[in-house]
Amino acid sequence: MIDVSYPYFDTNLSWLSNNYRLLLEANDDSVPVRERLRFLGIYSYQTKEFFRVRIPGLLAMGEVSNDIRAKLNIFPESLLEHVSETIENQLREFNDILTGSILPAFNDQGVHLHYRESFAAEHLPFLRKFFIDKLFRHLQPIFLDSKRASKSTIFESKLLYLIVRLQHKEDAEEDWYATVNIPSETFGRFIELPELDGKRQVAFLEDIIRENLSLLFHGFNVLESYTLRVERETELSIEDEYPMQIAQRILKQLDKRNFVQPFQYFYESGMPLYMREYLVNKVAIPMNEFHERGDYLFLEDFIRFPALGKRLEYTVQRPLQIPDFEDNTSIFEAIQKGDQLLHLPYQSYEPIVRFFNEAAIDPHVREIHVSLYKISPHSFILNSLISAARNGKRVTTYVELNTKMDIQENLQWSRKMRDAGVKIILSVPGLKVHAKMALVKRKVQKGWERYAFLGTGGFYRLTSREIVDHALLTNHRELTNELELLFGYLSTQDEPKKYKYLPFNYLFVTQFTLQKRLMDLIDREIANCNAGLKSFITIKINQLQDHILIDKLYQAGQAGVPVHVMVSESCGLISGLPSISDNIVVSRHVDRYTENTRIFHFGNRGNDEIFLSSCDWTHRNLHRRIDICFPILDEQLKNQMRIVLRNYANDNQKSVRLDLYQNNLRISDDGRGKLRAQEVNYRLAEKIEKSGLIRRGE
Repeated sequence: MIDVSYPYFDTNLSWLSNNYRLLLEANDDSVPVRERLRFLGIYSYQTKEFFRVRIPGLLAMGEVSNDIRAKLNIFPESLLEHVSETIENQLREFNDILTGSILPAFNDQGVHLHYRESFAAEHLPFLRKFFIDKLFRHLQPIFLDSKRASKSTIFESKLLYLIVRLQHKEDAEEDWYATVNIPSETFGRFIELPELDGKRQVAFLEDIIRENLSLLFHGFNVLESYTLRVERETELSIEDEYPMQIAQRILKQLDKRNFVQPFQYFYESGMPLYMREYLVNKVAIPMNEFHERGDYLFLEDFIRFPALGKRLEYTVQRPLQIPDFEDNTSIFEAIQKGDQLLHLPYQSYEPIVRFFNEAAIDPHVREIHVSLYKISPHSFILNSLISAARNGKRVTTYVELNTKMDIQENLQWSRKMRDAGVKIILSVPGLKVHAKMALVKRKVQKGWERYAFLGTGGFYRLTSREIVDHALLTNHRELTNELELLFGYLSTQDEPKKYKYLPFNYLFVTQFTLQKRLMDLIDREIANCNAGLKSFITIKINQLQDHILIDKLYQAGQAGVPVHVMVSESCGLISGLPSISDNIVVSRHVDRYTENTRIFHFGNRGNDEIFLSSCDWTHRNLHRRIDICFPILDEQLKNQMRIVLRNYANDNQKSVRLDLYQNNLRISDDGRGKLRAQEVNYRLAEKIEKSGLIRRGE
């Protein structure tokens, strides 16, 4: 072990560095304009999540003792100041990109988005009719001056409101205040207006309501109005972020100090201080819970901006077929011929659908085990599992309740499954099943056959055209046997530490073997490098925060092992530090599809090994969840993954390099020609489809 105190980049600042990468994509005029707007929407969503997930923890750390903060090297006051300044700078750039680049580009394409401007006279009759005929019945105006107004229920979490200042026409000496809900959950945030001057017209829903407030408040003069939104469902995840002993000390101190997670109230730029002071006094909102958020609040709705023409979007890429899955061939027969690897979203999702549909009706299938993690009630897999159970199969699911669904939705889908005979095992704290896996057991004349789905992502067919993932369908004996062993363990719901040994050799399982096996693989590359043998490490991952594994990568880099880390979100490893990480490259990739793959590639003296995983290298994933890592054993499939990783490594269009300050630095093509990883990986899937058609003589 090298005796050195390794540095790490702060998780909060790394999150914000990733957010800024989204702004770079929104500012790229080679990207279709509606897609640029979508990246602004993703930025807004990620910033909202930052306030929900990260800020409560920082505020909490301000309440704990100095010795704990020193031990964790956390200085919350200065960090909060840095975070606030960074977000303010990013929001200014956000606004500059939107108003100075994207809105003019929309205009050039014949689309006008009304942005902080008065409506044309020609639109006023339409707006009035829309307000009266459609909006009016969904509005709930509440006078804040009313003694009957309930302070606790005026503002519901995650909804937009207008705060309106009024004067009674018969008594102009006193101001009245009211709130009006903005029903974007019903109508969407954007409303298309009649064309004007040859351009399609789009308006914010709240601006249409503003324009017609006089119809809502008869007898009053409307003086001004500003939007407000409250976030109550903040997340304090101390146990997920720190080792148990430290987490318990922190939570004990917070309990002693009666720490309460604050609500967060976000208001539109320009809201005057006297209006905020009124809310402080009348509705009992603490002033320090107010946060200014630009001309319009929470523009994650840009993600769902209306589709107004194909020329404004990326060219559609059709999902490609996988040669071995012929319509007249059983999915299980296809897997028997050899492992099948799916490259999503480039290839069709249908083989995964068929995997579960055929399992539901195949008379030889006796058992189905599947980890669903969080699942939408509209997922295709629910119907398959219900059918399977009603057809007499033994179906067991391992589920974490989806906190983004309301209680009724959770109860509804779980009741349907239980009524059909599906056994549901809910995740418990410290044992949440994050792994994306399924096992089908068939009883045939020669004995039991086992078939597995192992994926880097979940069973989300509705988003499968938006997210880059890989999925392995296999009947490999050792892999499927170990998967059955894992499912058997999960059914006990016992803590992993009670099991000193489970024979996982092919599967790496968190809380059992995964972290140690990864360290062993890195140590092997270090030994090979020291012996003058071929060595390298390539890690493609969403989040890299675990200090133990980061230290091991530092050691590999110091030994001379070429290390390339490709992150799509936060990264605690600092590249480019002299004598520590100057042999390590960290890059970040953002393109039309969201990156979700976890791929680990080790040189191994020329006998390289490639693993896929559902696990990020974070304390939560490694120590509080069940995640898996699995090898790609088929040589042809390994070669496909080599090409995929090489394309990412050579991308000079959508990848950036991170320096030691985690600045997103563009990569020069150096005359090599332009290469865009997602585009050439789609071409790889095309070649796979074409080779299969040629082989079948089509």
